Amino acid sequence: MINPQPPRANSSNDTLAPPRPPIPAPNNFKADDALIMSLLRLPQLVKIHQPNNKIFKENIHIFRQALEIFWTENESVVVRFHRGRMYLNERRLAPDKALQITIAKLGEFFEKLNFYGYRFQRVENLTDDLIIDFIKQVNLSQQQKEPAAYLNSSLEANWATPIIDKDFKIAVVMSDDGSGRFKPLIINAGVRTLAIKAKRSYSRALAVISGLNQKISDGENINISKPRRVVQDMVEGLFQNENLLLSLSTIRDYDDYTCTHCVNVAILSMCLGKRVGFNKLQVMTLGLSALFHDLGKVDVPIDLIRKTSKFTPEEYEVVKKHPLYSVLRILKINSEHTLKSKLLVSPYEHHLGIDLSGYPFADYRTTPLSLSGRIVAITDHYDALTSSRSYRPIPISPEQALDIMLQISGTELDPLLLKVFINMIGIYPVGTLLLLDSNEVGMVSETPSAAEDGRPMCVILDFDESGLKQREVVNLSEKNPKGRFKRNILRCFHPSEFGLNPSDILI
Repeated sequence: MINPQPPRANSSNDTLAPPRPPIPAPNNFKADDALIMSLLRLPQLVKIHQPNNKIFKENIHIFRQALEIFWTENESVVVRFHRGRMYLNERRLAPDKALQITIAKLGEFFEKLNFYGYRFQRVENLTDDLIIDFIKQVNLSQQQKEPAAYLNSSLEANWATPIIDKDFKIAVVMSDDGSGRFKPLIINAGVRTLAIKAKRSYSRALAVISGLNQKISDGENINISKPRRVVQDMVEGLFQNENLLLSLSTIRDYDDYTCTHCVNVAILSMCLGKRVGFNKLQVMTLGLSALFHDLGKVDVPIDLIRKTSKFTPEEYEVVKKHPLYSVLRILKINSEHTLKSKLLVSPYEHHLGIDLSGYPFADYRTTPLSLSGRIVAITDHYDALTSSRSYRPIPISPEQALDIMLQISGTELDPLLLKVFINMIGIYPVGTLLLLDSNEVGMVSETPSAAEDGRPMCVILDFDESGLKQREVVNLSEKNPKGRFKRNILRCFHPSEFGLNPSDILI
């Protein structure tokens, strides 16, 4: 018998039931097969069985079990049908003959509803009621003129959503594994498509954080679902092409500094988290926490946020309270308690310093900063230094910013993490403008891992009466026949000095 599920929490999340621990799957349990078969079988079973029917409950249990296996390492699982093939998180399934029929029928079902699959967002306590609601709404959507739009608006808790974007470019090639044998390798061939999606994710993230700030100002409750979804989109982009996401972090908007700063810190933090070995789920949590790290600034008087002169001691004491305000705001978000507890740490710690000499006041504390707090401290410093501020209209170049950060390494910033951060963004970070001894100006696009002396790749730019033109991409590690570098760096500039936004050029 399947044990009854705990009661569902009310919408305020004040009385959440304790999370149900995942039920161990049997050794022969194949999550891929179980998930695909459940998606085809459950909409049929719900039509002929009551929720307490044994067969129906067993199939719900199998569906939940498959999702929980995927959710151990991913914040979401995407099931997508594309050109006759089924993909799970962009991994093409290689089914046996029995499952091929199921995949074909599920593909026909998707085509009938005019969408391409589902995204299942991780939830702490996936109840029978939530699953049954999803299945029933899928069946009801078949009677609607626009099934995908209906599902998006009607599904409870937004944990399951239809995939409506058909732009999914996947190439499957045969690759030598080093032993002379060949194996299938999946390559995402849509680099331009990824760039477009990355920009959309960034724009949505800006809209989400701006909307949260406005709701807080209006005294409204805020929900975790939209921020979590947009961060998850960026996580997927990060694991496909890190350089694209790093390029987005160069976006600067002086008129909306707080929002762009929060999004940039989230991007840089996720990239750094991935570099130090975080899995997708950990990167997701880190990114969401970093996105909220300055949420408390909405409680600081706006005249202090926009002040152009130095703070008085009294004013600075008010500003220093924003990490605590961020914690209080996160506690009020409608979300699972276990997730909120993970989001509190880095907003509280990002100004504390690894020597605990910063703020909030922590003379009583003996435990070291968390890893997430150390990461967000570095990314917050870097983005703040390289952005225009009310009191510093001309931003500091990335090169200068790294020099300043190295000076406070060991006191405010973790020296080992800072080294990883510098290796990640390069000595000349993405978006930096370089004046070369060849009388050319280049914008750094990436720094290859094997770059000599940290010499980056850059896009050569021409400035003339007709405007800005992009030429070829060059590698500054390239040498002439005499063994000398073809191009050398004379000076670095911040792109804002030329009114340039790197993302417009690099993405």
